[in-house]
Amino acid sequence: MLKKSLVNLAVVLSLLLSLGLGVANAAPPAQAEVTYTVKLGDNLWTLAEKYLGNGPAYWAIVDVTNAKHTEDSSFASIENPSLIHPGWKLVIPVTEALALTGETITIYHFGDLSGPYAAITGPLIHGAEDAVAAINEAGGIYGATLALKFADTASSIDEAVAAYDRFTGEGENPLVMITYGSGEVEALAQRFAEDKIVNLTAGLSARGFYIDSGYTFGLGPIYPDQIGTVMAFLKDNWDTYKPADAGDAIKLACLSWPTAFGQGALTDESRAYLADLGIEVVAEEVYDVSPAADTTAAILNAQVAGANVIWTNTLAFGTSVILNDLNALGLRDQFVVGADNWGMDLATYAFLADPAYGVGLIAAFPYLWWTDADNAGIQYAQQLFEANERTAGEHNVGYLLLVAGMDMAVKAIQHAIDTVGYENLTGEAVHDALVAMSPFEALDGVLRADFSGGSRSPHVSQIRMIQGGPDAFVVLQDWAEIPDLRPTE
Repeated sequence: MLKKSLVNLAVVLSLLLSLGLGVANAAPPAQAEVTYTVKLGDNLWTLAEKYLGNGPAYWAIVDVTNAKHTEDSSFASIENPSLIHPGWKLVIPVTEALALTGETITIYHFGDLSGPYAAITGPLIHGAEDAVAAINEAGGIYGATLALKFADTASSIDEAVAAYDRFTGEGENPLVMITYGSGEVEALAQRFAEDKIVNLTAGLSARGFYIDSGYTFGLGPIYPDQIGTVMAFLKDNWDTYKPADAGDAIKLACLSWPTAFGQGALTDESRAYLADLGIEVVAEEVYDVSPAADTTAAILNAQVAGANVIWTNTLAFGTSVILNDLNALGLRDQFVVGADNWGMDLATYAFLADPAYGVGLIAAFPYLWWTDADNAGIQYAQQLFEANERTAGEHNVGYLLLVAGMDMAVKAIQHAIDTVGYENLTGEAVHDALVAMSPFEALDGVLRADFSGGSRSPHVSQIRMIQGGPDAFVVLQDWAEIPDLRPTE
């Protein structure tokens, strides 16, 4: 078993080096500049490898070239680092070696591993752990070791606050913390901002991102944006997807958990947006955060109210109990069922009474999926997954998204070091790097982010529908701009 693991790890490291994914060695601040004209077949990664010695240093080429463009328009303006064209003039910074061997850069994370979300949080944590291990095997960040420290909150906000206090108490200069739930994001948003610690989060609460906040950045669009984009799509394509005898008007019922996450979709901004679309919210129901929850009463109330679309802001078992109960009641064909990004996942199938019950679920989908196997980032995540011999049940969105999230965090830390130097590295510098890097693609486009203009969540997404099993999350609408429904305070 050990021999197999070592062989698999070697494969991953080889892929890291060849694709430039997750390898943290990058170019330090520039000492001189060289003008280069792009030739057919060039890409920024190989240019950075050739002239700077490390592929991830391509961000230095982007930054310096774009700065030069503002002075001299004959130099390229690089909007998408994946696309450069023959004839473009670039500026390549020539650097001296920087070695941080012996240094440690710590990323903290905390979430539920012993409460109701444990089965979902586990793959997120393992994705982060596997990504960090591979980064360190490939040299760390300029030779510095990347460390992870985790605390189990058991889904308790008090425990999340206590973990934050412990982490800030033991670290002189915390840079980044990763959180997994909307409740903890909302509880700590102001403190992240006051302490100038970047929070990368999978808990996509609008309030946590924008009310008394400033340092919280999302691994997906906020929930009001998600319900807005799915409902706008249904509005434009109602004749295609509406149930038989549904009529011309969309009547929406929101059935969700009584939590910050579950209640995160309906805000003043999203309600106003739905009203502008002509969509009426006719029912709002809550049900238990449990795989054994009974949603029968909530569904029947939605039916009585005249709903023809159900939205659930839940994940895995939360989405499954609605689909199970709809089928048990014989009412599945009376509703379009929509969900946030967490609702459409391999984990959902673990709780469906019949896999066929998942067919027809529609969701915002702001990342690629494991079946997008022609993407280099997906290939890397798959190799990482196999090398660490993770179980089939963890082959879900959580694992994939945290591999991409770690790629985002490492690039931001590198960018900050390149900008201010390691001796001046702070959470504020990492915050500024996330903004300066924007727009950018984490893990070769697995996740797309743009934190410019005061935005702290992605504003592009796909829309997908289950038309089979987890290998048939079919794209209904490819990457597109989505509504910007951030709160205005």
